Amino acid sequence: MIQQNGATLPIALVLLFLVTLLGVSTIQTTQMQEKMSANLQDKEISFMAAESALAAGEAWVIGLTAMPTPTTTCGSFPCIIERIDNSNFASASDSWWTSNSAQYATSLSNVTTPPRYLIEFIQFVPDSPVIGQSSGQVPGVYYYQITAKGTGSTDEAETILQSTVARRF
Repeated sequence: MIQQNGATLPIALVLLFLVTLLGVSTIQTTQMQEKMSANLQDKEISFMAAESALAAGEAWVIGLTAMPTPTTTCGSFPCIIERIDNSNFASASDSWWTSNSAQYATSLSNVTTPPRYLIEFIQFVPDSPVIGQSSGQVPGVYYYQITAKGTGSTDEAETILQSTVARRF
């Protein structure tokens, strides 16, 4: 009887093991990329929702026909409030946003919570300095800051945007 020496089986098993490891690592990489893609999409949706609310606040200020009086609290939204100093809107709770801001009126698809916005009076800048007493209205520009908060397809993705609108009355 002839004795056979072969390395085919051990080599085939080693190659099969290496191909299996390569396949498992590829699956894990694909799953991670899918999660990253979903998170990016969620963040983009929250950004678009915040942009929509920001545009609504800007349109409301631009559409005013008379100068509104800023208040400390709003009876009905939208309204213009006194500037909130040293506020960190990113850390404000959902209940704070609900009680201090206007809800975006149009329904948006793939958004769990409707976006909200608030309008703050920043300052009035006269066209020229007035010295002494002036009985009439001095022409100038009123500046308002609009802050909007949007969420994505989950409440985990939040975007807060701000813009400044200048308006003459």
